[in-house]
Amino acid sequence: MRVYADTSFLVRLVTGEPGSRSAGAEYRSLGRPTIFFLSLHALEVTNAIRQRAFHVRRSASAAERRTIKWETEAALAMLGRFHSQRVFVEEFVDMDQAIDTAKVLSERHTERLGCRGFDLLHVALALELECEVFLTADRVQGALARTEGMKATVSADE
Repeated sequence: MRVYADTSFLVRLVTGEPGSRSAGAEYRSLGRPTIFFLSLHALEVTNAIRQRAFHVRRSASAAERRTIKWETEAALAMLGRFHSQRVFVEEFVDMDQAIDTAKVLSERHTERLGCRGFDLLHVALALELECEVFLTADRVQGALARTEGMKATVSADE
């Protein structure tokens, strides 16, 4: 089974943020397949973890800031473990081709679904990788992936 997960789903897998339990349950229900991990994911997932720390830290007490530092380090370590255990498998994709595919998806679906550029790009990347399953925490991306013939799961907030 060829599986693609967008950034929202991957972040939930490696953190304790809302929706992480349902994302983990969804992943396990599929039999713990290998998930493609692109350079785009490497940037977006690590940045999302650090950005969360930035936003929380701005209004946190000293004790809460220590907790945030620990949570950030734990999430980045989990990301590293997923790589070393080959849960995430690095793959390279022709980004120019994926962007061309995203443009076609935009023409077909944006006015009806309200897709953002990155919604289109993630689904286009999954299509380029010939994935059958698309994992997300975003209902628009899920609807777009289903429209394009993939089994799409949208993990719920907890």
